[in-house]
Amino acid sequence: MSIQSIINRFKRSEQSSTHLYVVVQPSALFFSSSLHSELPRQVELNGQPWQQVLTDTLQGLTITHVKLDVVLHSSLYKTYQIDKPNVPEEELAQALPFLLKELISERISDVIIDSMYLSTNNKLQVYVVDKGLVSQLYRTLMALSIELERVLVEDEIWGHSAGELSHFLLLQRSQQGAFRVSAFINSQSAFQRTMRGITPPLTGVASSALQLDGIALELQRSIDYLSSQLRSAPLHTMMICCDEESQQEMVEALNQRLSVKTARLSEQAEWSGEILVRVCENLPHAEINLFPEELRPKKEYVTLTNIAIGWGFAAILLVVVAANLYYQQRDLTQQLAEHTRQQAAFKQQMTQLTEQLNQHKPSAAKEAAIARLQLEIDANQSALAAVEKFVQSQQVGYSSVLRSLATLGRNDISLQTIRIDGNGLDLTGLAQSPQAIPNWVNQFKHELSLVGRTFEQLKIGRNEQDIITFELKTQRESN
Repeated sequence: MSIQSIINRFKRSEQSSTHLYVVVQPSALFFSSSLHSELPRQVELNGQPWQQVLTDTLQGLTITHVKLDVVLHSSLYKTYQIDKPNVPEEELAQALPFLLKELISERISDVIIDSMYLSTNNKLQVYVVDKGLVSQLYRTLMALSIELERVLVEDEIWGHSAGELSHFLLLQRSQQGAFRVSAFINSQSAFQRTMRGITPPLTGVASSALQLDGIALELQRSIDYLSSQLRSAPLHTMMICCDEESQQEMVEALNQRLSVKTARLSEQAEWSGEILVRVCENLPHAEINLFPEELRPKKEYVTLTNIAIGWGFAAILLVVVAANLYYQQRDLTQQLAEHTRQQAAFKQQMTQLTEQLNQHKPSAAKEAAIARLQLEIDANQSALAAVEKFVQSQQVGYSSVLRSLATLGRNDISLQTIRIDGNGLDLTGLAQSPQAIPNWVNQFKHELSLVGRTFEQLKIGRNEQDIITFELKTQRESN
């Protein structure tokens, strides 16, 4: 699927309310769901060119500003199958005219070519239509304010007409058309053949067993040929869609004569054009589009009118910008004048305040008196702090310390003197052994009044009776 097909698919989904399908058949034009209450679903050609009938119908009902997809009958285009060329896909469109120049009688510049790869074999299915037909149709519709969106081929549409069945044969005839047998593999048209010498009707009062035998013989030949050529995709079902025939009678007659099963394509009494319209309305995308983008006239944006309009807009924009700048400048000038006046007033006020400040500067005698008073205040604050510290120490007291020492009394330690002040605790005494002293001090952490007290000096000795003496001081003696 090409990129343009994807883009067209999204465009149709966004603008489905303004999209119209028309199917061209040999005897009539068939339209999709009416955008206009008076637009008929079918318009007979009555021997007139279908382009003229289409134009007259749309113009007569004043239908404008819609997107139109045209589905061409098989008699309006040609099909070819060629070997898949060994060229990149992005260069295939440019290479196709050279690949077909030996097969077509028209000049390459006079035709439009599109193609798709067949999934069953290494072939390329090519469709060719006259460029003049498409160009004239585009210009005619543009004059009616109708945009030609795509030009489709009915061979591709028939491939999606059997519902979920993607491998099938199709015997089809449109009103005033010829009998055609087609083969579809993966919903792609892999084989088409127009059956000559078969005159309708084949069923009804004017039917002939010889006619049915003749068409059955031709169909069986095509079936045998396809069986030998398409071994990887066997075809077991033939669908019947023939206008002006009794579909059920044809199915019963061909079931008795063919090696494949036959069935009706539509259970309702629908014309071929009606079936194609219904399939188009539900078709997700189409691989073949005989109205390429390069055929659309390029819109000229750099014209004298557009340039004049552009200069007009530019002039208006410049005037607006200049007026805006002028008003901004005027506002800024007024603000600057106001700020200048404020600055002068502030300078005058600063001069006055400076003079007042100079008048209120203290004399040297006052500054000396202030310094003396500050020293006196500092001395009084130091004294108050010392008194407060002494008061706090008095509030704590020493009774709790003595009770804690008594609680920690040991048989191997004997205290002789205890000296307590606000910051220190000095102890002297006797010990049974040197190890008993640190063990005893280590027990201070279990008493609230002693916890946190540390000793900076420890002296251990012996007295005249050879008993161990010790001194614990919280401060070191000065030398």
